[in-house]
Amino acid sequence: MKYLLYITILASTLLLYSCGPNIVYEESHTLNETWGYGDAIEFSFDIDDASTVYDILLTVNHSSDFSYQNFYTQITTTYPTAEEFTSPLSIELANKMGSWLSTCSGEKCELYLLLKNDVKFKDIGNYKISFQQDTREAQLRGINSLGLSLIETEK
Repeated sequence: MKYLLYITILASTLLLYSCGPNIVYEESHTLNETWGYGDAIEFSFDIDDASTVYDILLTVNHSSDFSYQNFYTQITTTYPTAEEFTSPLSIELANKMGSWLSTCSGEKCELYLLLKNDVKFKDIGNYKISFQQDTREAQLRGINSLGLSLIETEK
């Protein structure tokens, strides 16, 4: 009876881990002490199947003494056809009361932001997504890194 319990726990654990998200692309860029206007953070990935559906997740690592509730970026997507689309993006790090929306440990905080869900890329090829800080500060302090994940979702 005891062995049956152990086998059940082991099988359940293996099943849970095998059904996790399928991360097809993941990259992180560490920033120096500041992030300047001209310093674009670029992520590049290939799409092999135009029928696959993805979620795009942005990870922001920032210091716990970051001076602002949010910060603005310009996000540019470059398609395999060389067509570009740029739009502003406000990244909210804290709520209206000033509490961090991110998970903090000591001086480091991490925020996971779903940029887009259920995305299908219409063209096969190389895509680039870049971020440029667009705040009032020429040199933005307190953003430590940005990461981008492309997660295949179930159809």
